[in-house]
Amino acid sequence: MSRKRKPKYVTKAVSEEISVEIQALLWGLMDILATKRKERMDYLQVFEISATKKHIHIVNKQENPPIQEKFVFGNVSIATKNVVVWIIDDHEKQVMLFPSDY
Repeated sequence: MSRKRKPKYVTKAVSEEISVEIQALLWGLMDILATKRKERMDYLQVFEISATKKHIHIVNKQENPPIQEKFVFGNVSIATKNVVVWIIDDHEKQVMLFPSDY
């Protein structure tokens, strides 16, 4: 049985402050995590993004059940600031937003 792809949305603030490349990276991670966690996937995924000159570090957290994973992407030349991004999945759509957008 194939999973139906849900519409994905970003808030205006995320669209203006996070590069399309980082947004695509987060959507990709979201898909990987959903496939891996299946029924254990919480509706709220928290992504803490930090960057050095050549690496992007992303820590993913969820509350129920409590899971935390770290990802490091090397040799990356995408400029980004240290920021927290949420992705909320309400079963019909997914929305990427800053905690301050909620």
